[in-house]
Amino acid sequence: MVGRPCAGVKPGVRDSQCRVTEQVAYTASMPAPQTDPYPALSARYSAFFALPAQAAAPQSEVFDWTDGRLRLDRHGPAEAGLTVLLVHGAGGYGRMFAPLAAELAAAGYEVLAPDLPGYGLSPAPWQQVDYGVWKQALLALIDAEHQRRPRPFVLFGASIGGYLAYLVAAESPWVRGLAATTLADPRDPAVQAALVRQRWMRALLPGLRPLSRLTRGLRVPVRWFTHMQRMSRNPALTALVCADPLGGGNRVPVGLLASLFDTSPAVEPEQFQRCPVLMAHPACDDWTPVAISDRFYQRLAAPKQRVLLEECGHFPVEQPGLDQLRDALLPFLARTDGIAPLQTTDFNDLARK
Repeated sequence: MVGRPCAGVKPGVRDSQCRVTEQVAYTASMPAPQTDPYPALSARYSAFFALPAQAAAPQSEVFDWTDGRLRLDRHGPAEAGLTVLLVHGAGGYGRMFAPLAAELAAAGYEVLAPDLPGYGLSPAPWQQVDYGVWKQALLALIDAEHQRRPRPFVLFGASIGGYLAYLVAAESPWVRGLAATTLADPRDPAVQAALVRQRWMRALLPGLRPLSRLTRGLRVPVRWFTHMQRMSRNPALTALVCADPLGGGNRVPVGLLASLFDTSPAVEPEQFQRCPVLMAHPACDDWTPVAISDRFYQRLAAPKQRVLLEECGHFPVEQPGLDQLRDALLPFLARTDGIAPLQTTDFNDLARK
């Protein structure tokens, strides 16, 4: 294990910050093309990161698949030997990953950052704003990309996108590595207690699926149901996320909440050996604490590495955690790019160094 546990998790930011539009200056060096479809608000996330010199703007694309259309950002060299697919959670979307994607692109990797159905610039009918549909959309994207240009993929999931990335890795033959900031299994009652705001709301979980068929297209603010005010230890960043209608300020159908808590993987972690796993978990995450991700991580049969990002909250922007994320993720990608099979003991030894 790399990194130290958080000495004390900072109390969650008040709910009121989720209702305030924070004025955050855009100071990043990443240029935005005039045809960029995203609103100016989306560019403000880069102000919380140090971007690589000469960071290029992403290429915004549309991916059509059987059940709909995804907006995605493409970063980095088109002929890279490895593609990293970034998977957001319930408070994010692909463009939010631009600072991380720029760093990975600068290291020579191609990066894809899609907006999942119902988030970002991927509008979708209520039936498609569903965790299972999100999985199918990502599988379709990987298949189409691999058919166009065969190469291995590594998934990087943030927040509940970590478990979603695991669902995809369990089924895609083209995924060679899985990295995540959180590996919390939403089926676990301990995870449900962390994610759902109120005890009475948790009592309603078994009835959400039939309720979603009645409410259909009715959409509610995602922050009504979960602790969006715990997104970050940085109050300005939390306010930005909560005010962003494409991300944490989004409204979602009840069906998304139902699907989040009842979607099972094709392979349970005890049988998962498809690819190595890197869990780079924020040490001071008071939304999804390390302990609840450990419950899933410890069950994994695959080669695995656990790194704690010191001083980082759920949305990791603090130092030294950001450097620790880079120092763990880039070697992980390099080993995967080399495609040399790793023994479980070898990879686990790396985690102790």
